[in-house]
Amino acid sequence: MKNMPTLLAPAGSMRPFLTALRFGADAVYCGAKQYGLRAQANNFDEAQLAEAVRLAHEAGAKVNLTLNIFAFDGDLPGMVKTAKIAKEIGVDAAIVSDIGAVSRIARETPGLDIHVSTQANVTNSETARVYGALGAKRIVLAREMTFEQIESMAREIGDEMELESFIHGAVCMSHSGRCMLSSFLNGRSANRGACSQPCRWTYTLHERTRPDEPMPIEEDERGTAILSSRDMCMMDHLPRLMESGVCCFKIEGRMKNELYIGTVVGAYRRAMDAYTKDPKAYAENEVLRKQLRSELDMISHRVYDTGFYFGQPQVAGEAVGTQQAAEYMGYVVDVAGGEALVEMKNRFFVGDELETVTPGGSEKLVVEDIVVDATGEHVGVVNVPNTLVKIPCGDKLGKGDMLRGPVRNRA
Repeated sequence: MKNMPTLLAPAGSMRPFLTALRFGADAVYCGAKQYGLRAQANNFDEAQLAEAVRLAHEAGAKVNLTLNIFAFDGDLPGMVKTAKIAKEIGVDAAIVSDIGAVSRIARETPGLDIHVSTQANVTNSETARVYGALGAKRIVLAREMTFEQIESMAREIGDEMELESFIHGAVCMSHSGRCMLSSFLNGRSANRGACSQPCRWTYTLHERTRPDEPMPIEEDERGTAILSSRDMCMMDHLPRLMESGVCCFKIEGRMKNELYIGTVVGAYRRAMDAYTKDPKAYAENEVLRKQLRSELDMISHRVYDTGFYFGQPQVAGEAVGTQQAAEYMGYVVDVAGGEALVEMKNRFFVGDELETVTPGGSEKLVVEDIVVDATGEHVGVVNVPNTLVKIPCGDKLGKGDMLRGPVRNRA
């Protein structure tokens, strides 16, 4: 391992952005109001982006801006303008997929690093060098590459280019995310930020002469998500990742909430730090490794696999539905005098045993009292989401931490 890889986290709005910084991301990628592949995220206007950059740089982190749509001629002037504004604000890099946009942004916005998006589907060193000649600094590798192919490419490319790879999160069913399904079914282009995720929908099979007799493709009361891929999770293979030659580990999830971001970033951050401190001790500490891996089961996710890192992934149809081992209970807005001001997300009761979600890990917290912030009333439970309440927390919570609890049947 030449240098410790950096950890790159997603953010679709300011709260997940702040969470990524608090839980240990070295860099955060986010979108402007246009030209990114997550048009349905809140994204950042110019003022919000400037504030995000300021906060990130104060924390010693970087900000990467997604400009990764497949561009038409009419898009290019606006993309270049956005890139220039981003550079003036202090954005560290632009993530770009279109080869013409890579060339033009690099030419007209000198000083702004260009990272070639996974959408560009770079799978070999020669293609990487072509992008390098156009002005790109980093390649976000195609998700279809195996460990052997990544390691071989890292040796071949050496110090000519930086290599970045996805290590966790949802994976598109199409080649490097270049999908036509959403465009075909409802006119919303995945390649221009408007994907409606039809690969996550459930389907049945109909014989042409029997339209009223649907046949399930897979035995499940919800139908089948035969087109839906599993989620990627590479936590169990962190040592090999650390030695692979990849300079940056990327987490997917600009549509995810702060609990997801904090949990995933925090788990990988602790794993990466522990490995860097002592690789042998990390390998021998089975308790720590199981603890960090179990953290990733707490959040909403599909069945995990390792993508293409070890060859062909598992059958997509096995990824039906989502699962999670814990529920989002509250976000800590502030802490003072051993008391946390919590924005409640799902109801909890006095006497409940919850878990803290902090950069250092999690621990039990029994809810001894609930006080409604607006009225000062002591209550046994609050049923209205986003209500601000105060609960005793001692020194277990800080501003920006979260609470999780058992998943309850809300029927």
